[in-house]
Amino acid sequence: MASEYRPLSKFTGPRDAVVSLAFSAKGRFLAAAGYSGVYVWDLSTSASTPLPHMLFAPQNPKYVITAAVWVYFHKNNRHILLLGSMRGDVILWNWTEESQSFNLLYRVPPMNDIQDEILSMDVHEQEIASGRIGRVVVATANRCINVWTLSSSGEFSKVFSTILDDNLKPKTVRMCKKTRDIFVFPLYGGEILRLDYKSGAVKSRKSPGPGRMGSVSLNYTADKFVAYTGKNFQLYRLSNLEILKTFIAEAPLVFFPKQVAFGESETIVVGGTDRGFALVYDVESEEMVQKLSYPRGNLVQPVATFTLPGRHLIAIAGSTQEQPSDVVLFEKTIPEVPLVLHSEVMQDEPTARTVPTAGFVHVGFYIPKKALNWFWIVALLLSISFASYCTIPQYIQQVCTRLANL
Repeated sequence: MASEYRPLSKFTGPRDAVVSLAFSAKGRFLAAAGYSGVYVWDLSTSASTPLPHMLFAPQNPKYVITAAVWVYFHKNNRHILLLGSMRGDVILWNWTEESQSFNLLYRVPPMNDIQDEILSMDVHEQEIASGRIGRVVVATANRCINVWTLSSSGEFSKVFSTILDDNLKPKTVRMCKKTRDIFVFPLYGGEILRLDYKSGAVKSRKSPGPGRMGSVSLNYTADKFVAYTGKNFQLYRLSNLEILKTFIAEAPLVFFPKQVAFGESETIVVGGTDRGFALVYDVESEEMVQKLSYPRGNLVQPVATFTLPGRHLIAIAGSTQEQPSDVVLFEKTIPEVPLVLHSEVMQDEPTARTVPTAGFVHVGFYIPKKALNWFWIVALLLSISFASYCTIPQYIQQVCTRLANL
């Protein structure tokens, strides 16, 4: 890694453990959810945002938020924060630009008001183009997998709800960004399910996977995943569950699932610990390349990553119960690579400074290959037109002469 992450901001407010961190689309907001409810900061101003009222009641499952994800609709520039509670509520908050605040859009209580903790949430697309709808998947402690659709107008509709086998208790659900199918990763057992995104029917089962999967991050193409397996973080190939990489971590002091996330276009892995810091690993070398310190120490389970033009971001938070928690934001700048045109390169300068020529053709200067191809096509058409112009009148004259001699 060319450079290291440095602390950028520290956000305060949560009065108890944070268990979930989530960046919104375009890195506009950062949400921290946990035993003291939800806190949201506007990263463009580093200020906390006004939120719907939520009691501080860490012993009441209704007010303990266990999962948070975002969607953004390009059609109407709408940010929506989706939350899951320990009781089983699915809550939607809508950002209003005019009032600069969030307001309650929906609260869907658990079925039959029976407590059913939400363990994991995911969305198909965080940024939703005009004319498309969002898809949300939720896994609960009672082995239930629910899928909803969400429109830009705010309509929230359930697609299906399915109950998994008794021996399979989900810990993490992830949606394939290409097919929209749902992957279910259990905490124990090692069997990974793939569910159809329309019906919830089981399309495939893969085993044996890791015997313990405390947290799972699926890559964009859904062919690899990284999991916290009880001691280390390990990278697997999803098709055959082959172990590709092992990222060594210290033995845990307490067994709480440590969160894990890909970052920097899947070239790094970031994992939480119970030792007062988060770990950054280089995927290629499997080496731990940096420790991100948390000032209060103790449990640092939740982690989140995001990439913006010119910089990468990592957020970590404290997760020790009955203790105030901070959220620390780290930043690493992306070095700019200057574009040096061929005509600007002096003869005595090293050739390493010239621009790459992949996709370009050198004709005294560099032009794109596509532009050159179009030049030849136009030249060919002009040549054919000119030849036709010259030969067709002569041909017509010859035909007319023969007809006159008949």
